[in-house]
Amino acid sequence: MKGKASVLKIYISELDKINSAQLFEEIVKEAREFGLAGATVYRGVLSFGASHSVQTDKAFYQPEHLPVIIEIVDAEEPIRRFAERVHELIDLSQKGALVTIHPVEVVEYKPGDKYNEFGSF
Repeated sequence: MKGKASVLKIYISELDKINSAQLFEEIVKEAREFGLAGATVYRGVLSFGASHSVQTDKAFYQPEHLPVIIEIVDAEEPIRRFAERVHELIDLSQKGALVTIHPVEVVEYKPGDKYNEFGSF
C-alpha cells in the first residue's frame, strides 16, 4: 500500500471496557480481523474531552486511567466501513469517545519479521 490512504483516530480512556475486555484491545483485534493495514495504540499523558473531565498521568491519579489514541491506517473505503464498527463498539462500552478520519499519504509500508505478543489475537 502506497499513496493516498486514510487514518482513523479513536480517542478513548484506557479504562473503557466492553464486558471484561479493554475497548482499545477489542478495537485493534477487530481491525486486524477486518484485514486493515495496521493499528497502533498510544497512551496519552493529559486530556479532556466532551465531558471536560481531566485525565492525567500525575502521581495522584491512577496510572491506568489515562487517555489512549488508536490510529488505524488503510485505504479510505475500508477505514470508513470499519468506523461504523467502531461506533457500535463505543456504544456497547457506554463511554465517550472522539473518532476522526484524516487523509494521509503512505510513503512506506512493508512487513518485517513477524511476532505476536498477544496470543489471543
